[in-house]
Formats: sequence, C-alpha cells, structure tokens
Amino acid sequence: MSAAQNGSRILKKGEVIFKEGEKASVLYLIQSGQVSLQITRGKPIELFSVGAMQVIGDHALAGTALNPHSAVALVETKILELPLEAVKTQIEGASQFVKLLAKSLMDRSKLLQAELKSIRMERDSQPCPPDQLAKIFATLFHVSNMKGEKQKDGSIIVPWPVSKQYAQRVFLESPKRLELAARIFVKLGLATFVMEKSEEDPEAPEEIGKLILKNPPLVEWVFEHWQYFYFKGGKTDLLRTDEKVMQVVAALVAYGDELEIDRNGSVRIEFATVVERFKAESGITLNADFFGVIETKGLFLKRVPTDKGVLLQFEIREFARWSQIWTVLKEIERWNEKGLIDEEPAFDPRRFVKATSGVKCGSCGHGIEGTPKFCAECGAKIATAA
Repeated sequence: MSAAQNGSRILKKGEVIFKEGEKASVLYLIQSGQVSLQITRGKPIELFSVGAMQVIGDHALAGTALNPHSAVALVETKILELPLEAVKTQIEGASQFVKLLAKSLMDRSKLLQAELKSIRMERDSQPCPPDQLAKIFATLFHVSNMKGEKQKDGSIIVPWPVSKQYAQRVFLESPKRLELAARIFVKLGLATFVMEKSEEDPEAPEEIGKLILKNPPLVEWVFEHWQYFYFKGGKTDLLRTDEKVMQVVAALVAYGDELEIDRNGSVRIEFATVVERFKAESGITLNADFFGVIETKGLFLKRVPTDKGVLLQFEIREFARWSQIWTVLKEIERWNEKGLIDEEPAFDPRRFVKATSGVKCGSCGHGIEGTPKFCAECGAKIATAA
C-alpha cells in the first residue's frame, strides 16, 4: 500500500483493506477502483463488490464492534480513511431528521447484508451450484461474444481483464468463478490462457491477459443443455454423468466417423462389430440391454434387424454433441467435489484402463489379463501355477 495526495492511499490488486473479525474503527471512501466484500468459510465467498464514491466499513456506525467481512481490492484502488469518531461527530451534529434517516439506512443495510450473507453461504457451499451453472457458463459465452474478437478458424480471442469487469457489472457474476469456469475448457484443451505482464506494475507476476476459446459453441451447448433439463421437472437424472455411458457413446462416435452418413445425419453399424471392438479396447463386454441404458440418458439408439444381424442406427452429430457436453459436466462435478480445478488429467472417455487378474509378467512386470501363454508386452512365456 502506498501513500497518495490528501491523505489518500493506493492499494494494489489483492491487498486487504480490513479483515473479517478485526476491530471495526475506520470507514473508507473508495475514490477509484473496485473492492470486494467477502467472508471466508474455508474459501473466500464474495458478498458483493463496490466501486468509486462508495463507503465501506460503515457497519461500525451501527455499533458492530468487529468487521463482519473482509474488504479486498479487486484492481488498483484509491481509498480515503475516515476515522470512525470523526464521522460519528458529523452525524451527531446534524439535524434530527438526518440522524433518523442515517440510522434507518444503516439498520436496513445491516439486515440486507445479513440476508445476503445467508444466501451467499448457502449458494456457495459448492463452487458451481446447480441453480447457477447455466448462468455462469451463459455469462462466459455472452461476454466472450460481446468483448472478444472472432477468428477465421471459429475461435474467439477474449481480453480477459475487461471481460471479467463486464461480467460482474452486467451479469453480476463473480470474476473468480468465471475464471474457474474458463479453466475447465483450458484443462480440456478447448481453450488457452495467454499470460501477460501488468501495464501498471511490470514487476508483478504475469496475469491472464487473454482467453482463447477454441470451440465457443460448446460453451453454449453446455448451458443450454443444463437449463433445459435442470429446470424441467423430473429430468435432472439426465444431467448426472455415467462414465461407462460416456465411454460407449464416445466409442460409437469414433466408429461412426469411419462410416457414411445418410441424408438424415444417421449412421449404421453392426451390433456385433461394436461389441467386438469395444471389448478389444476396454476389456468390457457389452450386452444388448446396455444400449437401453444410453436411451435413459437422453440419446435415442435404434436397433435395426437384418438377415446378417442387428444394426445400430444413431444420429452421429447428436451423439458427438452430447459426448462433448458430458465431458465438460464431468469436470464440473470434479470441481464441486474438490472445490477447485486441479491438475489431475481430464476424464477421457476414449482412454481405458483394463482390469487385470493381478498377475504380472515375471520378465517386464506388465499386468496380465486373462490366461495368455505369452506376455503381450515383452513376449516372455507366462509361468503357470502347478
């Protein structure tokens, strides 16, 4: 924190003005910048943010001895300290009407902040609450379209600092949560953060300067898919991901890409071929009943009997779209479980870990599946128990 003219002070982004639980003895006038008022319950939960010509710390005027929340500068911010006793003296010297008005406004503010605190704590028990998921990703999509620059390859380059401010002011979305939502697409390889030096403080660590969204329509698909089924009674089961369903649908899309698409956008593939290829890749044997499970998750798969066997017919673009949506929803589930976007590899429905019998090759240590005579990895003969 550095000094400025006329008793003002300038705070860098991230500096704390006052902390939750500390003695409340000073009010602050925000002359420029943006300040987040937040509580900490394992992680920071933002109550709301305020900007220029707003006063913070006024809870002390209502008799609150300790700060009920913290105040943190969101950007470079200029503040002016207002000693509590001096402000009280000013109010006491005012007319009776002004004193009643000030007390009424402070009491109402106290009640509203308590209610807001309760709502925020309930809503922020998860990083990405179900009732807010569509709004979060819709904000990312619309802000990117409005503030970003579309490229010839279909991607969008989004100026990140400006976009975060716009999202907060127009959509009332937390900048931090918006960043974490974007990180899901970065983790999946569908977006990239471009790190840049701060123009205001070149010595500071690099910050996110731009977001490059490689597949913007997927962001729209995610929030449209969620809002359609979440707010439609009895459809929330369709939003829970099933890893095996994801694996089979992704496999069907991969197999279908090798086939000719008819005028209705459908492909046909032999049921026996699917079973054989999927077992070779995953070690899992599919039965006919499992394709009914896929239908319970919202995708229609037609079985067509022929002289040579049963054909599976499906709309490949629709299957591919749902497969991509589920991959994002899987990462959102992990986000809610862990409270953060971690470095663990993203779930890949086309990557299989085959179950083994627990037996390992004595030569190379490779896991042995089934009862082969030779190791599939090094070719060594497998010793059998007597």
